[in-house]
Amino acid sequence: MEDEAEVTMVAMLSASLALVRPVGMTAQETADWLEVAFEAVAHIPLHIFEAGCRAARQTCTHHSQIVPAIVKETREELAWYNRPKVPPALRLVAPVAEVPPLSELPLPDPETLMPSLRRMGLNRGWIVERGGRLEWAEGDAA
Repeated sequence: MEDEAEVTMVAMLSASLALVRPVGMTAQETADWLEVAFEAVAHIPLHIFEAGCRAARQTCTHHSQIVPAIVKETREELAWYNRPKVPPALRLVAPVAEVPPLSELPLPDPETLMPSLRRMGLNRGWIVERGGRLEWAEGDAA
């Protein structure tokens, strides 16, 4: 172990093992278990491993459950961490189209308006009735 992250990971594994270590496990067996357990989880980045170790300490009742609990807890976050990272796509910006003033936009045929809008338009003077047909009022009324 050369890296500080590796030392931290082994220390966390050791702390997890201390909670569930069998009474009959010798010091050599403990060292062997730590070595094998570290080999199994060495590929997990430290920040993800910490969450897995925390979950293992809360749920494990036997030393054989520690590594599977860590792997299970970190699987989803590790998949996200290892996902293919693509460079951001170049986005072209469309030129801003000139919008005509509201006075130049065509109005819908008043006959096609909902009855409530038609009534409101007639009451406010925006729509007038000419020859049995509804039309938009001319001038400042609209």
